Amino acid sequence: MAGKSRPEFSVEPKGASGCVVVFHEVWGLVEHTEDVCKRISKLGFAATAPNLFRGHSELLTPDNIQKAMEGVWELSLEERRDKAKVRAALDKKRVSPEVREVVSIIYEPTFRDKMLEDALVAVERAHSQFGKVSTLGFCLGGGLSLKCATRSQLLSSAVSFYGQPPVSEDVPKISVPILDIHAHQDEIINKSVPAWVGAMLEGNKDLTLKTYPRTMHGFFNDTRKEVYDRNAADEAWDLLRWFLERTLGRH
Repeated sequence: MAGKSRPEFSVEPKGASGCVVVFHEVWGLVEHTEDVCKRISKLGFAATAPNLFRGHSELLTPDNIQKAMEGVWELSLEERRDKAKVRAALDKKRVSPEVREVVSIIYEPTFRDKMLEDALVAVERAHSQFGKVSTLGFCLGGGLSLKCATRSQLLSSAVSFYGQPPVSEDVPKISVPILDIHAHQDEIINKSVPAWVGAMLEGNKDLTLKTYPRTMHGFFNDTRKEVYDRNAADEAWDLLRWFLERTLGRH
């Protein structure tokens, strides 16, 4: 699961009928992300995955990120933005200075804002080449995919796998179909889902929501054997294919 320093990974099949912009997990632009792009291209769509950690790839490696996640795992997403609580959690775990730097970067609001801006630029670039564009993200990238749907008017749809939903106040800004896929055992993310679904229903938005039983966060990633669920991943892929064909068109 080695990280990549390249700025992006792209695949474009001949006669592609649309483009899917793929936003990687917290592990960075790794081989699994590239594999997802290749699988999408076999459906007849172009796929491009920007490196959202560009400029920090040497530090934000999967190994360092794993240690950083373990250091703050007991904290909620909100608490991870509280520097005092983060410092206390890291002191308790006695993590290295390098891991502390990783945590300080990935939870820094300006870094998160920069990732969103880079994601929107990737959408604009894809739209300049293809008439229809969808975003697809996993984990951290799933949240970005949904945020793009609240910020961009260039999308035809957006897909999230176990990503943090937007706040309810941003739901009225969404004008495209959304496919939102979740794992059953994912307490940190799932606590935000009821409010998100309620806001989408109240706003009469086009939402397809699926939670797979007996699955854990990251169940689609076949390089992480501790959480991968083949049956759920296969079913989720079939659902994703249906959704992309519905919103981007058949090849």
